[in-house]
Formats: sequence, C-alpha cells, structure tokens
Amino acid sequence: MKKIENIYAYCDRWCERCGFGARCQAYAARKEVRHPENLEADDEKNRIFWERLENQATEVQNKIKLKAAEKNIDLTEFVGVSTKAKFDLFQHKSVNNMVLKAGRLFEDKVDDFLDDMAGEGRIVMDESQPGSVFKIIADDLSETSKEEANTMLDIIMRYQLNLYLKLSRAYYSRGREEENGLSVDEGSRESDGTAKASLALISRSLVAWYHLLHFFPDQTTAINEIIYLLMRIKYHLEKEFPHASTFIRPGFDEP
Repeated sequence: MKKIENIYAYCDRWCERCGFGARCQAYAARKEVRHPENLEADDEKNRIFWERLENQATEVQNKIKLKAAEKNIDLTEFVGVSTKAKFDLFQHKSVNNMVLKAGRLFEDKVDDFLDDMAGEGRIVMDESQPGSVFKIIADDLSETSKEEANTMLDIIMRYQLNLYLKLSRAYYSRGREEENGLSVDEGSRESDGTAKASLALISRSLVAWYHLLHFFPDQTTAINEIIYLLMRIKYHLEKEFPHASTFIRPGFDEP
C-alpha cells in the first residue's frame, strides 16, 4: 500500500489507535507496536472508532455551550490562569502566551482529578497496558460501561500531555514563520497544520470528558472546570490561527 508522505507531521503519535498505520513511513519503523500482518484491518477498526467519536463532537460542544450559558459562564476569557510548575517555554515572547499557560493549567487539572480518583480507590493503574493507563473500579457498572469508561480515560490520559506539546509547536512554528517573513496568505503554513492537529485533540478530549461525567456524577464541578478550560483554549486557538481550519493535513483531511 502506498505511503502517505509526511502524514506523521500532524498526527497525535498514538500509533495503536491510528487509522493510517499501513500508510505511514514513520510507523513502519515501529513494528513492535502492532503486528504488520494485521495493519490494514486494524486501521479500518481505528478509523471507525474515531469517526464514531468525532461525530459526537458538534453535539457535545453545543451542549457544553448551552450549559455554560445557563450558568453565565464565559467560555472565551481566561481567568486566574496559573500553573504549578515553572513556565519553561522555549519560544520567543512565550512568557505572556495565555493559551500555552492554559495548556499547562489543563495538565495540572487533569493530574489533580486523576490523583483524587486514584486516592479514593475509584481508578487504578492498569498493569496489563503499556505506559501509565488507569482503569475504573466500579462494581455497579456493566462490563460494557466499564469498557467505555476506560476508553475515555485512555483518550484523556493520552492527550493530557500531548496537547501542550502541540500547542507549543504551533506557536513556535508561527514565530519562525514570522521571523522568516512568511505571510498568512502565502499558502499552507506548518503552524496552521499544527494548530489544526491541536484542535483535533481538544475536540476528542471534550467528547471523552463529557462522557466521563456519566461515570463520575459527583465530580461534575471538577470535570466541568476542565471542559470549560478546553473550550477557552479552543476559542483562542481558532481566533489566533484563523487559517487552521482550511489546512489540508496529509491523509487526515484528504479523501
């Protein structure tokens, strides 16, 4: 099967869940992640998985906006953004970048939520999975519900750190482009492509967090804080990268 050139430049680095493993040059070097003989079949399953999840995105975001409006919650302005760790961005003039600070705050809030749930014994580390993956502990849930909850947790943990890295790259790339005198009207820019990849992560994360409300109804306040923060990051990212939506990512945005 023909490889898609540079498809990995705007992906989420989640090879196990990728729908283009058989067509990715970078993936070809990581055959230990998935069995090569099953790639095409696995790719199709993964594409169906993401399509189902992404089809919920618009409805979920509309429900979030409606609920926020009912409570007079502003989804456009960052309020009281501060982070635990020292802000260690490497790009020029980044110290005042509120989107990136919000990205760090998002990491902190997800950490706090997971730490609290683990401390209460409601989630535990799944030793059968590679890396740090939590699974829910709930005797009152069916196996199907547990599987759904664990899938949402998997998405949340996968994108928690990845989002900040994508946001950083988007702003770093834009700074380089501006230094080189590249106008926003001069075709597709790397910064727009990376901003679009960031927005995809946010969209998927919002669906995952929204589903998690069902499994942790007593954590509505904490989860909604994370959801509203993601919505604010999304708002500002779309505003600061207005051409991101029209960027064509190899493979992902092509027929």
